[in-house]
Amino acid sequence: MKKKENKDIDKNNQKIFEAKKIIKEEKRKIKIEKNNIRKRKIEKFKKTKLGKVFGRVFFFLDDKRDNYSFSELFCVTLVSLVLGFFVCLCVFTIITGGRNYFKMSKQLDKFYDVYDVIINNYYGNIDKDELIEAAIDGMVSSVGDVYTSYNDVATTDNFNEMVNGTYEGIGCTITKVENGIMIVEVYENTPASKAGLKANDIITLVDNKDAVTGMSINDLSNYVKNEAKGKIVMKILRGDEELEVTLERGKVEIPSVHTEIYENNDRKIGYMDISIFSSVSAKQFKDKLEELEEKKIDGLVIDVRDNNGGYLTSVTDIASYLLPKGKTIYQVQSTKKKTITKDKTNEMREYPIAIITNGESASASEILAAVIKESYGGYVVGTKTYGKGTVQQVKQLKDGSMVKYTIENWLTPDGNWINEKGIEPTDEVVLSEEYYKEPTAANDNQLQKALELVSK
Repeated sequence: MKKKENKDIDKNNQKIFEAKKIIKEEKRKIKIEKNNIRKRKIEKFKKTKLGKVFGRVFFFLDDKRDNYSFSELFCVTLVSLVLGFFVCLCVFTIITGGRNYFKMSKQLDKFYDVYDVIINNYYGNIDKDELIEAAIDGMVSSVGDVYTSYNDVATTDNFNEMVNGTYEGIGCTITKVENGIMIVEVYENTPASKAGLKANDIITLVDNKDAVTGMSINDLSNYVKNEAKGKIVMKILRGDEELEVTLERGKVEIPSVHTEIYENNDRKIGYMDISIFSSVSAKQFKDKLEELEEKKIDGLVIDVRDNNGGYLTSVTDIASYLLPKGKTIYQVQSTKKKTITKDKTNEMREYPIAIITNGESASASEILAAVIKESYGGYVVGTKTYGKGTVQQVKQLKDGSMVKYTIENWLTPDGNWINEKGIEPTDEVVLSEEYYKEPTAANDNQLQKALELVSK
């Protein structure tokens, strides 16, 4: 039995071996056939005009011929150069963002000549950086638009900090006084507030640096934001008491929306002061408004006096919280077309709203005033606004400086261009002399008029 079984196994092994051999042979034939097909295609291509020129280069590397005609070599070289040129041009276009530097270089020849003459021939000392800064200033000024401007690195940093609404620091505002640097305001939920710093504290020493005589406000600000490493140790005077406070830098959100509640005519009126339309203002506005509404306000007063503007997206979002869906927020007129931006949200308010303005309420502040006046049907109280009806875009340069330039005009919801005209108030009120003497809410006749209107 065992011998028979072994015989059967041997037969099976033999069959498997023969099958593998057949498969291997078939694969070899298929491979040969593929090569034959490829050769036939090559031979067919060889007979074409294009094949005669390029065939030996791209396909016929195994050709036994070593000699090529001059015309073949010339054509291959010419086409290769043309292809190389276009490849280089494409790469150059991608790197430069499509700018025509050849044309620009020709236009700047005079500038280069003048720069070279001054640098190499002027008898006095020349600061090359200042020379370039002055040239850029002159170029931007020649546009003739007061809103198109160039800002150096320091100014750009301050601008970005202001409109971004956040920075790395400790979270307080300061002013210089005789015996040091005094804290004016401490922001909530910041390293300064958590460390226990308070308004009217006087900083006398910062990491062993004298804040009384040896530091200006800018010196202290720059040190805390940019130079300090790890924990910062401050010595402060609080009345007659000297304290030592240790704190660390952190991300600080600058508050741009402040609220109050006033009682008028037996009604609760919410008050919101917006100091700037930064990137965080819309969120702060929404959060603060909801807090006011939880306290059952009957109306709202928005104060944008001395607010010079900010981000268009920020004021757009704020307007969207107030308007019914589909109402126009603003229109934009470019050189090519006019576009209308409408509220796309389902969020809206129905209680009376007044906005307080003055001659320094500009740009985004004027957009919100126009929204309240023309789309919401509210009140504009105070004096005529500044009259800035243009939109700017910002280009950050490689060294950290910035160019701001005008790109289009904006129009009110009703299509009015308020540039150099301003928005006329529905209720004109000039701020009283009493307020300047004693700036209190009771003496603020513009605020009192707004409260009266929304509490009728």
